[in-house]
Amino acid sequence: MTQHRTTDQVPRKPRNTLKVARKAVRDIRREQLIEAAIRAISQHGIGETTIADVVKEAGMANGAVNQYFASKDMLLLEALRAVTEEFREIWHAAKAGAGSDPAAALEALVLAQFHPKVCRRERISVWVAYWSEVRFRPKYMELCADSDTEFAEALTTACRTLAKAGRYRELNAEKAGLFLSAASDGLWLNIMLGTLTRDQALELLRAHLKSVFPRHF
Repeated sequence: MTQHRTTDQVPRKPRNTLKVARKAVRDIRREQLIEAAIRAISQHGIGETTIADVVKEAGMANGAVNQYFASKDMLLLEALRAVTEEFREIWHAAKAGAGSDPAAALEALVLAQFHPKVCRRERISVWVAYWSEVRFRPKYMELCADSDTEFAEALTTACRTLAKAGRYRELNAEKAGLFLSAASDGLWLNIMLGTLTRDQALELLRAHLKSVFPRHF
């Protein structure tokens, strides 16, 4: 008796595991090159970083960059995109983890800038290197401005929410948020220069929060 195959019994097309594996390896190597570019930039700056510096940091052959990026400029742009997205993920997670308490939310945002992953000399040096180039490279300006604006708006919103909840009627929340954003940039520079430690910067920020929102910090 002939058995008729039902729709559920139709064999699926075998997955091309080799293709998937190759894509995974390609993605890993691309990320390794981006991370190597970040390390090279932290050591040499934007203008002085060469492809040779990047492949040396990555431990790859000289032609590796050309396999994954159309040009050195594209690699440097992706390195900037990586550090901005890294910071974005950290402060978004901090904000989400703080819950609905407005004071906890503000503190989480402020302290996220000093997360050990981003607040270290290597990463700060990279940010400074890109900031020094934004006037001359519109793509850098766009990415940096988008990142800075989004974070500053989040800080301002958090200040406004706490000011309303805590009835700080005389407080200008917009100015408070902008100051926190600008002050943190300055603290980053001092950490990079070695004039402040990360712990000292955190202490200064907590003291400032207490002076602005004394009933909550």
